[in-house]
Amino acid sequence: MAFLAPLFLTLATLVGVPLFVHLLRRKVGRTVDFPAVRYLTRMEQEHSRDLKLRHRLLLLLRILAVLALALAAARPIATLAGFGHAPVALAVVLDNSMSTGIIGTERSVFDSLRADVRGLLAELSSDDRAWIVTADGRVIGGSAPSLLESLNGLAPLGGRGDLAAATRRAVGLARSGRPRAPVVAVVSDGQRNAFATDSLVDAGAVPVVMLAHGASTVRNRAVVAARAEPARWTPSGTVSFAISAPDSSEWRLQLDGRTVARGAVASAPVGAPVRLTQRLASNTTGWVRGKVEVDADALRGDDARWFAVRVAPPPMVAVRREGGPFLSAALATLVEEKRLEPGAEGTARSVTVAGADAAGVRLPVLLTAPLDPVRIGEANRTLTRLGIPWRFGAIARNLVLARAASSDGAPLDTTAASARVFEGTPVRLRYPLVYSPGGASSTGTSTPVIPDTLATAGGSAWAVAGDGYVLIGSPLEPEATELPLRAAFVPWLLEALSRRLGEDGRLIEAVPGEHLAGVRGVTGLEGPDGKVVGTNGDRLTVPNAAGVYYLRRQTARIGALVVNPEPEESDVVGIGQGGADSAVAAMRTHIAGRDVTPATSASAWRTLVFERAAGHGLLVPLVALALAALLAEAWLARH
Repeated sequence: MAFLAPLFLTLATLVGVPLFVHLLRRKVGRTVDFPAVRYLTRMEQEHSRDLKLRHRLLLLLRILAVLALALAAARPIATLAGFGHAPVALAVVLDNSMSTGIIGTERSVFDSLRADVRGLLAELSSDDRAWIVTADGRVIGGSAPSLLESLNGLAPLGGRGDLAAATRRAVGLARSGRPRAPVVAVVSDGQRNAFATDSLVDAGAVPVVMLAHGASTVRNRAVVAARAEPARWTPSGTVSFAISAPDSSEWRLQLDGRTVARGAVASAPVGAPVRLTQRLASNTTGWVRGKVEVDADALRGDDARWFAVRVAPPPMVAVRREGGPFLSAALATLVEEKRLEPGAEGTARSVTVAGADAAGVRLPVLLTAPLDPVRIGEANRTLTRLGIPWRFGAIARNLVLARAASSDGAPLDTTAASARVFEGTPVRLRYPLVYSPGGASSTGTSTPVIPDTLATAGGSAWAVAGDGYVLIGSPLEPEATELPLRAAFVPWLLEALSRRLGEDGRLIEAVPGEHLAGVRGVTGLEGPDGKVVGTNGDRLTVPNAAGVYYLRRQTARIGALVVNPEPEESDVVGIGQGGADSAVAAMRTHIAGRDVTPATSASAWRTLVFERAAGHGLLVPLVALALAALLAEAWLARH
C-alpha cells in the first residue's frame, strides 16, 4: 500500500480521544449498600455483560471512524477492491513531426492524434498527474483541463523532431510521479522515420502503451535540397536544388519574394531526386532570402525549401610570399575569376594572407605555419602581438588524417566545403596548435576541441578560426599536407576570406527544433515577418517553422540561419508498411522494457493505459466505512 499524502496519517493519533472519553465514564469510588436500591443492583448485575459489550462496541466504532478518516485523508493506493483507477503519473508522447501534417479527406493526421490524446486526458481524475511531451522536446504539465487547453495550441513541427528523446523524457517524468503508478502512452502516425535507425529507449519497469495510425504511402511532392553557390555572390551565382515527385511537377525559384525562374521536372523518388542548377544574379546587395517551391499537396511542410546568400562586392586580399606558391596560386585564380579583389595591407576590407612568421602583419589575417621550423619562435611572437590565443607546438612528422571538428553541438560553418576540405586530408608535417588564452602555452600533449577549432589532426587542433583570424598548423605545401591539392580548397579559401574574415558573417543550416551551441555574438533572431526575438548566451534553439532567420547583433545583420526539414521526412511511408499493427511492431523494436504493449485502437489504448495503474484508490471505500461506523455508533448510543 502507498499513500499520496502520508502526512495525514498523523490524524490517526486522534483515536485516543474516544478512548479517553470511554475511560472517564468509569466510576471509581466506595460502594455503599442501601436497602432501597438492592433491586437495582441485582438488575445491573443481570445486564452488566450487555452494558460492557455495548460500551466496548461503541469504543471500537468510534476508533474505526477516526482511523478510516485518517487513512482516507492520506489517499491510500492498494491492490484491493476500489472505485475508479489508481492515481497515475501519465506522460503522453504526442508525435507532432512534419509527416503528421498530412491532410486527409476530413482532417489532418495530427488532428486525429490530438483527438486520441484528448480522449485519454478526459478520463483523468484530480489525483492523477499528467504531462504531454512532443517530438520537438516540448513538455507541458498541469491538470487535465489545462492540458486539454494547451493541446489545442499544438501544431505539427517543421521537421522530424526526435521521438526517441521525447519518449526517454516521458519515462523520466512518469517515474517522478511516484507513488502514483507511472505510465507512458505513445501515439504516432507510424511514419517510417519516426524513430532514428539506431535509437533505443530503455523504459525499464515503466509500462509503455503504443498506438500508431498506420500511415500509408502518400503521393508526395517535395523539394529535398536547395543551396546557393558560392556562399557569396558578386553579384551572380548558382542555386542547386533537388526535387522528388511521383509525376511531372512544376517548380518555381524565388529571391526575396520575387519569382526569378521556373520549370518542370519528371517523376523521381526521394532517394534519387531530380537535381537541377540555375544560374542567377541579384540586383540587390546584402543578405537575400530564397526558396524553391512546388505546387501544394497533402503534405505542405516540404513543398518549399529555403536558402540564403550574401550579395556583396568581392572581398579584398593582400598576399604575402610567406604563404607559399600553392596558396598564392589559389588566390590568383580567385582574383582572375573576379571573386576576389587585390588589396593593400592595412586598408579597410582587406585580409592579409601570409605565413605566421611574416613581420608587421595586421588583423584580419589568414596565417599558415612557417616553411622553416627555425621560424616557429618568430611565428609565435607574431601570434602574441596580434592577440591570437593559439601557439604552435613542437613539430610532428608522422602521417595522420585531419578531421573536421564541431564541439558541444556547435554547427559546422556555412557551406559543405568547410567540412569537405578538412575531412580525411593527409597531414605529414604539422605543428599542433595549443590553446593559450592567457598567453602561456599549455604543456599537455593534446588540445581539447573548443568552438574555434575547424579541424584536428592527431588528436590536436590543426586549423582554428576566431575574431579576425584563421590559422593552419602546417605550411601549405604538398610535402606537409595535401590540403592545397584538394578540390574543395579553393571554395573553402573563398569562404574563409569572405565570411570568417570579411563582413558576411555566418551562414548556419539547421533543422526545426535543433539546439545549437557556439553561436557567439548574436543578440537576436530576425524572423521572416521582421520580428526580432532576443537570444541569451551562445546557445540557440532553432525555430520550429522552416524559413530564413537573420542573426542580429544589436541592429546589424551578422549572418543567416536557414531552417529546413530533414529530406528523409519527405519519404512518407508507413513505418511498418503494413498498417497500424506492423507500424507498432516496428516501433516496438526501438523501445525496451518489461511492459511495452501495442494497442489496436484509441479505445483499447485508453483501456490499456489505465489497466497499468496497479490497484485502486481507497478514498471512497474508507470514507464510506467511516460514515457507516458513525451511523452505527449513533444508533447504538441512542438505544
